[in-house]
Amino acid sequence: MITAGLDIGTTSISGLLYDLEKRTILHSLTEAQASLPFSPNQEWERLQDPELILKQVGRILEHLLAHQPEVAGIGLTGAMHGIVYLDKSGRAVSPLYTWQDGRAGQLTGGTGSTTYAQQFSDLTGYTVAPGYGLATHYYNVCRQRVPEGAVGFCTIADYIAMRLANGDVPLIDATQAAGIGGFSLGTGDFDRTAISMAGIDCSLLPQVVPSGTAIGSTSQGIPVYTSLGDNQASFLGSVPQSGESLLLNIGTGSQLSAWLPHCVNTPTAMEVRPFPGGGVLMVGAALSGGKSYALLEGFFRKLITAYSGEAPADVYSLMSRLLSEEVPGSGSTGLTVNTQFLGTRTDPEKRGSVQGITLENFTPGGLAHAFLQGMVDELHGFLAELEQQGTATFSRLIGSGNALRTNPVLCAKAEAAFGLPLELGEHAEEAAVGAALCAAVGSGEISSFSEAGAYLG
Repeated sequence: MITAGLDIGTTSISGLLYDLEKRTILHSLTEAQASLPFSPNQEWERLQDPELILKQVGRILEHLLAHQPEVAGIGLTGAMHGIVYLDKSGRAVSPLYTWQDGRAGQLTGGTGSTTYAQQFSDLTGYTVAPGYGLATHYYNVCRQRVPEGAVGFCTIADYIAMRLANGDVPLIDATQAAGIGGFSLGTGDFDRTAISMAGIDCSLLPQVVPSGTAIGSTSQGIPVYTSLGDNQASFLGSVPQSGESLLLNIGTGSQLSAWLPHCVNTPTAMEVRPFPGGGVLMVGAALSGGKSYALLEGFFRKLITAYSGEAPADVYSLMSRLLSEEVPGSGSTGLTVNTQFLGTRTDPEKRGSVQGITLENFTPGGLAHAFLQGMVDELHGFLAELEQQGTATFSRLIGSGNALRTNPVLCAKAEAAFGLPLELGEHAEEAAVGAALCAAVGSGEISSFSEAGAYLG
């Protein structure tokens, strides 16, 4: 049986065909996003064009089906938290407000001013960070910026799924609903009573259905299934034994994720997210992630350009050479970088720093090592939260994301911090593989989500 998986990321879109019998990818295609985030009015805006994304997904799917027309189902995943507003015919009447959009992090302007996200959290009792769909919507409601004609909203992946299935009403699963905010793990649905306390019309909320629900078919008659949140899809597509594995993902953002049968103690720094088929995914998310190393690359690039008068073609190869030439401990001791340049989920105003500078350790290679170590240290810090859950010792560390795949020094630092050998996932397109496995579970070819790991390579 062959299923298709589509991953709609913020900077790229991937599609693939997955063969369940051979446990491998038959064909895959990854393209840079045709609609990169833009900021038309304010620097904190991060918007994308949902119609451009739909057209690009359609082209990628058409390319895949040209290789293999007999596809049993289509699963989707995509960047979580962002929302797009829809009219009564299911068409977008707004841009996609991405997870990076900062409107809910703006101050309300009243006495004892707080952010819109914090105000929404205080009113509902649910911690909802800036970038989460309901915090974004709350800002738009308060500022009277909800688009005219909007009767609902959903994530970008569920919007694309609905359009591929020729529907007009979005259906989402718990993994995506929790990413919007105001979701009750106990009931498996939005807490409409709490959300209404913030003055939000709950009729705009999308309907929540079980993961792997078929929502319709394409014009070719291929079933389309509800999308998964990209974090859960990546876990499903890269971790063969969920109960004993940590998933370390470092890409544009970064996360440390672990599956637990239930959450015992309410965490402070980690999020508790529903997992398809049951249990929860404990997730510690670092907002800067791979962007931290890109920040350093940009600094070196500007410096080289200012000195030479020409922009360098490739700075990352220079940074790799610097890493190899300066071994940690030989002059870089004491130099530390806090990579929280975009704040944290619980403290959006927090910022990064470079500390411990001496006359000996402030070198380009020392900075490169310290940036990578800071990225790993922030994720390793979430282990304390997992220990509070009374978890058994994890025996496997699975790695995913382009930053890990392209930087062996980063992998070595992760192994040293966690005390486990790092196993890179079988496939680079982990989230798209997870989406394809979701379609296989929805079709009944795989009996349950807990059995999906057995179909990895």
